[in-house]
Amino acid sequence: MPESSPAERRPIELVTENGFSIVRVWEISRVPPPDAGNYHFIVRNPQSLEREIVVDLTGDVVVQIELQTMGRILLSSSFWIYCSEGQLATYLWEHNNYPPGDQLRINQLAPEDLMTALRWQTT
Repeated sequence: MPESSPAERRPIELVTENGFSIVRVWEISRVPPPDAGNYHFIVRNPQSLEREIVVDLTGDVVVQIELQTMGRILLSSSFWIYCSEGQLATYLWEHNNYPPGDQLRINQLAPEDLMTALRWQTT
């Protein structure tokens, strides 16, 4: 069971420094967040063209965090939404373009994400 419930108001919109906008698909649909390591986002570029981008977590990344947090952060944790959205924002900012095939696969976390995982609260 995911940690959080659907947004009751307008979906969260993250805007990158170079003008890309990221919105969580499940918040638009008002359904619970995914809990399987596969996150769908609507991304709008500065010219207002939208695409649905899928961010996938590899099993190695999930296992690494589960071990480092002694099982406190599981795949259903909101931590993974935070990481997926952050990695997507970083990609858009660094490449100034959508990921190839509208998919971003996360094989490794940034050091700051690993530190965040250690401090992440489940409440």
